[in-house]
Order: sequence, then structure tokens, then C-alpha cells
Amino acid sequence: MKTPQEYRRGNVKEILSRTLKTTITKLTPLSITVKESLQSDFTRVDFSFKEEHGDICRNIDLKEVPGSGFMDSLFGGCLREYSDKYDSLSNIILVDLRINPLFSMSRNTIRTDAKTDVSICVEIKNHGTAEFRSRSRSIIYSSFVATLEAFQFYINCQRTFEKLNWIRKDAIQRNRADTVQTCLADMSAVAEMNVYAK
Repeated sequence: MKTPQEYRRGNVKEILSRTLKTTITKLTPLSITVKESLQSDFTRVDFSFKEEHGDICRNIDLKEVPGSGFMDSLFGGCLREYSDKYDSLSNIILVDLRINPLFSMSRNTIRTDAKTDVSICVEIKNHGTAEFRSRSRSIIYSSFVATLEAFQFYINCQRTFEKLNWIRKDAIQRNRADTVQTCLADMSAVAEMNVYAK
């Protein structure tokens, strides 16, 4: 069952698609390796993913990202990669990680191959919380996918807000009150997700 936040996010996703069209940002996981030592409370993670904006595509390859556990490395690595370009990401913190193995979906007798639902919950400064989920047979992979989905969503929110603001300013100069009102309504919906500089 969807939460009210998920319904709002669904409505905002329609605005993102309508505004950014083929240039919407997509983050697709490629690989992840977690290195931990029993003698240390430190984790290092190598991970890579594909970033696409329409025809523009590049692979992001982050090596030896340090952290206290793989989620710290993963979330922190993504934040460092994108926070300079997307300042609204600084409002997001990880507040919960839920792991739910689905043993009923297991195929072997010892049930070690069961798929697992991983949910990450992020809190957005003064805007409540949001949950991102992924299901696979790997807790690490599902955490990776859910983290990338969260960053993808908030990156697209900022890009959409900025584009709508540009369209709105242009419409004011052209005396297009109808376009201005449409932009303001869409900007208001996107602003429910995070805070953006105007």
C-alpha cells in the first residue's frame, strides 16, 4: 500500500518527465565491491554506475570510498559526487535502513537464496521523509539500487525546478500569464520535495 508521500512523489515524477523529457537523469548501477576488515571499524567501497541525460552518458567510477559501514560509504560517496552541482542534496540525510528477507520466495531447502526487500528512508530538511525500495537476492545490491534511486529523484527535482523557473521568467517577458501559472503550480509541487534556490 502506497504512503501519502509516495503518491506525492508519483505526481512529481510526472512533472519531472513532462519538464525534462528525454534529458531526465537516470542512474544505473554497474558494480559494487565492499572491503571490510575484522581489525577495523572502517569500510572501503568501490562502486560504479552509469549516469545518463538523454544522449549524454558517462560512467561514474568511485574507488576506495571510506566509511563506517557500506551504507555510509555508498551514501557519502554519492553525496560527494553530486553535492557541488546540486546543492539541494545537502538537505537530505539517511534516517533508516530496513532489510526484509522474503523466505517464502526461496527455492532451496536452506532458504539462503531468498530475495530481500531493502528500504532506505531519507529525511529532507523541513519536508518530512521519503522511502526508496529495491528487491533482489543481494542486500548490498538492493541498497545500492535504492540509494541511486533516491539521488536520481532529488537530482531530477532540482533540475526540473530550475528549468521551470527559467521557463517562468521567459513567459513573464513574453506576457504569457497562462504559462507562468502552470510553471508556478508545477514548481510548488516540486518544492514540496525539497528546498531549491530561486
